[in-house]
Amino acid sequence: MRENADMRQTADLTFRRTDGFHITLAADQYRQISAPARIRAALAEENVVGFDICLDSACIGFAMLRRFEPDAWFLWDFAIDAAYQNRKLGTRALLALIGLMQTQYRANRLTTTYLWGNDRAKHVYESIGFVETDVVDEPGVHEVNMALELR
Repeated sequence: MRENADMRQTADLTFRRTDGFHITLAADQYRQISAPARIRAALAEENVVGFDICLDSACIGFAMLRRFEPDAWFLWDFAIDAAYQNRKLGTRALLALIGLMQTQYRANRLTTTYLWGNDRAKHVYESIGFVETDVVDEPGVHEVNMALELR
């Protein structure tokens, strides 16, 4: 399969550029990602890319990233469909996404955040090698910032 910026296949996972959020989450998980209208607006920006993450023919996940330096990207939203959670697909998809960002987008650094108390996200990010850089604890915001150096 020919690799390009719009599609990448890694084993049985495929990443396709997307224009929106096409998966279903558990009701309490929607607060952990951007609102659908915000996602659509962000994906129209030049420095933002979004991917549907597919397993065989099923769309099982979503990722959206924003470039903030020539070789650094912020993993803005990352989610696995509720029907596919607890199968280690999040970790596999994140590893494949990192490879895609390195090879197709020349990423040397990824950053992300997760909401304080989201132990699933913390576990997945730490298992990949992300490290905590700081905590934002302000009225209405309690997030943990993380970074992964890819050099």
